[in-house]
Amino acid sequence: MNLRRKTILLTILGIVCLVFGGCGEWPQARLDTLLGQQPENGGLAVAEWPKGPVHAGLWVINDTGAPGSAPKLSETAFADLTEHVRQQLRHAVPIKVRVVRSPDSGASPPSFGDVLHWGQDQHVDSLVLVILSSNEIEVPERFPWRGSTLGAIARGLQFGYRAENLALAELALVDVRTGRVLARIEGNAWASLDRLDPPIESNEYPVVRRNLEDPPIYPEKEADAHDVMRAVAAGDAIDQAVLHLKEAWPVAAPRNL
Repeated sequence: MNLRRKTILLTILGIVCLVFGGCGEWPQARLDTLLGQQPENGGLAVAEWPKGPVHAGLWVINDTGAPGSAPKLSETAFADLTEHVRQQLRHAVPIKVRVVRSPDSGASPPSFGDVLHWGQDQHVDSLVLVILSSNEIEVPERFPWRGSTLGAIARGLQFGYRAENLALAELALVDVRTGRVLARIEGNAWASLDRLDPPIESNEYPVVRRNLEDPPIYPEKEADAHDVMRAVAAGDAIDQAVLHLKEAWPVAAPRNL
């Protein structure tokens, strides 16, 4: 098989992998590790929806404790995602986040007791707990020098790496007074990163993609490329989780509380 045919085949296989998001393994759910044993409540794990608008605290955790977990998000990306969760909840469901837990990058993962005590100290009745986790793989690849434009392969190939991040966002709505988990929802998403090795000045690389319908994202700095990929995947996983929560919410209620 000549080089051009082999490269075309690898490119097609790569696209198939990206379309189905199946090149790596999805991360294991981490919520039970924090919550401990909880009653089983079926598909979406909804125990009892709160009556009326919910005024809540928000605690977002970037969990990297599972084997094979991707490195943690940067402080900037994590702060942006925390705000993204707050805004998505505000527009999708009758949850008004009154207070947000400030991230502490040096702290060990909290216990469920720590989370409840914080909610009690903040004088909120409910708490939205979000755990972000992801798995990541990276493999050698050869990329068209001019990107994915027609005839780009014929213009030359460049060595590099393709990474894929598979993200999981787990969301729990907790009654602070009783410690009861009222609802549990999950969202999954993926993003990929193509980068050249060694890094050279290019308008086409590094590039982050989430699917074939959305336009690619070009990180401004090579050093930030992996973080951008992880943040994109996590943000899309959050969007899916909040969408599932909106779909499951039983009664239409006013938004933008």
